[in-house]
Amino acid sequence: MKNKLLPCPFCGGKATIIVCDDEGNIQGNDYLKEPYSGISYAIGHYFSQNEECPISHFENITLGTLLYETKQEAIKTWNKRVNNG
Repeated sequence: MKNKLLPCPFCGGKATIIVCDDEGNIQGNDYLKEPYSGISYAIGHYFSQNEECPISHFENITLGTLLYETKQEAIKTWNKRVNNG
């Protein structure tokens, strides 16, 4: 479970890892082949999945202001939010 994003703690919806440059601009996975401005990762959790979720957002917008250096760091931080019982 360490490499998998857990469901949203508010709505149970899906979160995703988003590839960004170091300025937080969303990039596609092809950007990883030739990054021109560093590589960062962010969390995506979209409004289209659950309009009632208090932390969801529109497509092409990252969740919060945090950028992470690795996918593992983003996953670890997101998963801390979930009540693991």
